[in-house]
Amino acid sequence: MKCPGQDTQYWSAGSIFEAKCPQCAKMVEFFKDDTSRKCPYCSHRFVNPKMDFGCAAYCQYAEQCLGDLPPELMAQKENLLKDRVAVEIKRHFGRDFKTIAHVIRLARFAETAGKIEGANMAVVLSAAYLKNVDPPEAQDLPAATAILTKIAPRQELIDTVLDVVKQARASQTPDPARSLEAAVVRDAEALANLEEQTSQKSQDIPTADGETKAVFLTPAGREAADRLRNAS
Repeated sequence: MKCPGQDTQYWSAGSIFEAKCPQCAKMVEFFKDDTSRKCPYCSHRFVNPKMDFGCAAYCQYAEQCLGDLPPELMAQKENLLKDRVAVEIKRHFGRDFKTIAHVIRLARFAETAGKIEGANMAVVLSAAYLKNVDPPEAQDLPAATAILTKIAPRQELIDTVLDVVKQARASQTPDPARSLEAAVVRDAEALANLEEQTSQKSQDIPTADGETKAVFLTPAGREAADRLRNAS
């Protein structure tokens, strides 16, 4: 069965359109699933200005379906899923601005560290936003499951993200070699706490280099922790 998003029988009149080449201003024909096109007049290649990822924002087979994506569209793809999860998290916490600020800080550190470590960014960002949406005693993560089910219909992705969330929440320290994504999220939580403590001039901030290595699981996490301490 062909993906409905790429099957032309589901396309509308606007699925084929023209876009102005940013180099020579000539009109270039695009199909809606083209990631980029080369201008036939000046040979300049540019990305599809109307690219809509839809399910490709979270589908692991997106690259096989759409082909190699330019860096601009890869960034758009990651941001789309992140933004959808972020919206649901903000809706969930409502006017609890302190918690929302912490979650945003956690996700920011997870995004930075995840890219440095080469983690699966769709999983890292989703797990980072969802890590604290359920109370600590919740084992089956009902709130996180409900949010993921609402925005990500592929069960495999839901199961993967929930597994990372559970590992990041567990009392046992996750092994980066077995779950890099869980280690990145755990580091991001520790970094968010450290930044909050630093801004409050807390006396509980560990400063010894040995403590840094014991707490943070990834090189990116340790480097970020050192920067925070040096800036305080």
